[in-house]
Formats: sequence, structure tokens, C-alpha cells
Amino acid sequence: MAEQFANVDTVYQTVLALANKEQRGYITPQEFNLFARQAQMEIFEQYFYDLDQIKRGVQATSSSFSPNLKQILEDYLSKFITTANLTIPSATLPSDHYKCSSAILIADQNRYNIEKINRADSLKITSSGYLTKPNVKRPNYYVAGNTFYLMANIEESYAANHVVSYSYFRKPTDPNWTYLVVNEKAIWAPNNSTRHFELDKAEERTLILKILQYAGVSIKELTLTQVAGQADANTTAQQKQ
Repeated sequence: MAEQFANVDTVYQTVLALANKEQRGYITPQEFNLFARQAQMEIFEQYFYDLDQIKRGVQATSSSFSPNLKQILEDYLSKFITTANLTIPSATLPSDHYKCSSAILIADQNRYNIEKINRADSLKITSSGYLTKPNVKRPNYYVAGNTFYLMANIEESYAANHVVSYSYFRKPTDPNWTYLVVNEKAIWAPNNSTRHFELDKAEERTLILKILQYAGVSIKELTLTQVAGQADANTTAQQKQ
């Protein structure tokens, strides 16, 4: 399974080799795991931004997007979609929640799509007329903090027979390079705590470059940061052609 994804040891060893090429500093396993988590999340969040740009029609006026990039991004993100059943009228969102994909109210074996609204708009809707207020067939929801709130005007006695099927994009699991110390040197030692990246193997180069950027800032090596940053920008541009 891990071979589909970027290998945490391959990325770490490459980062070390590049960072030490000109004695620019050693990156500890603890630092690498921190930088790796940040790099993975940055790339993950960029998927949503790029996909939103494509859906807005940016590709119609710019040659920076590949014609099939939309499908590639959707395929990448589909791996992170999961579903949870939420109680009503409110429920704590799962701890790995990142962004909603869809929300459906299941009531008496019927299914109704739930429209997301802003919290501020929920107050206006509550005080609106009967015809525009949310109900079981026309439900709304909003999120405050990590809590989901359903607006459907369901009587408490019926609430037990209703549930929200909530599909969402979960956050990637943090990568973890595990090791043993032998002769004062950290040696790769995979175990049950080892976690590879959850990004596609094709992202290994981008991960390496982003981690090097973080490492350059950490060890105050401006050249390393600049070189890695330029290489990362070039890689991103090539992927979108």
C-alpha cells in the first residue's frame, strides 16, 4: 500500500543528502517529521486552491493549467473522502475533519441535501418568514468552531429518527520517520509507528523541495531556502502545463 504513496524514508534520505551536499547543516529526525507534516499539508491545501481556480474557469484564460489537471486533482482528493453519521441538531465534527464534501439529512428513509450557510446568515434565516425558514425538506447547516449545527425545524420527539450523513475530506495522517540510534547516528527503523506520506508517489520531488525550504529557514541557510524554493516553483509550473 505504501508504494502508491511518497515513501517517508526516500524523502528523508534525499533531503539529508541535498542539505549536507555543501555542509549546509544536519536535519534531525524530529525536525524532518515536523517539516514533513507542514509540507504535506501545504500541498494538500494547494489541491483545493488549484481545483477551485479551475472550476472558476481560470484555465480558459491561462495556459498554466493542464487540460486534465482537474481530473488528477479530483483523483488525489477522492482518497481523503470519508463519511460520518452526525446526530442532530448539533454534533462535534470528527477530529480529522478538514472540509465538507456533502451533507445529507436522512429522515424517514428520505434523503435531503443540506445547504451550507454562514453562521451570520443563520440568524437572519431564523427570523425570516415561514416560507423561507429551513425545514426537513429544505435544511441548512453551519459550522462554528468544530461543531456542526443543523437547521431544519425538527421537533425533538422526531430527532431520534433523523441522522445527517456527512461526507468530508479528512486531513492527511502525519508522516513519521522512525529510527534507532546506533553509534550516535539515527538509523531508519520501520515499525508500527512508521507512517509514509499520504500523497501520491509523484509528489516526492515536491515534498523534498518544500521540506528543504523549511529546513533552510530552520538552520538559517538562506541559499538552501532560495534554491529549493525556485526548484519547487519550477516543478509546480511543469505539473500545470
